[in-house]
Amino acid sequence: MRGYGAVSRKVRTGSRRGQALVEFALCAIALLTIILGVVEFGRLIVVYATIANAARVGSRYAMVSGSVPGAAVTNSVVSNIQSNVQSVVSSYLSGAAGLNVNVTFPDLSCSGALPSSTCTGTSPGNHVQVSISYPYNPIISYFGMQFTLASTSEGVITW
Repeated sequence: MRGYGAVSRKVRTGSRRGQALVEFALCAIALLTIILGVVEFGRLIVVYATIANAARVGSRYAMVSGSVPGAAVTNSVVSNIQSNVQSVVSSYLSGAAGLNVNVTFPDLSCSGALPSSTCTGTSPGNHVQVSISYPYNPIISYFGMQFTLASTSEGVITW
């Protein structure tokens, strides 16, 4: 009887040799997925915070350079302000392919023929709005996911 028990123990032990390897593989896959998900989510938060800060920087730039006191504001001046804000934001987010910057003056109204029409709405006390959108591509694409991060900042022109 003793010999029979020893053989069965040996057989049982031999059939369980790969169990630890299989358990490790399953746990490693789950753990690696969680770690990569946390890294990707952290990167998403950093990119969004950078975009939100860039919108704030662009809004701040437009607020302090919205108009020149005593000068006539024309449609071309408004276009220059918009292009300057776009270049400031683009330099802040250097290397951001697909970046879309939109600068609007909600209180803007122009009269006359373009491009020399006289405009109001870029003087102190009026609003400026900077909207930024950026297509976010994950480092590790899960099923080809891609989505757009967007942020808007609005301020009152002070100069």
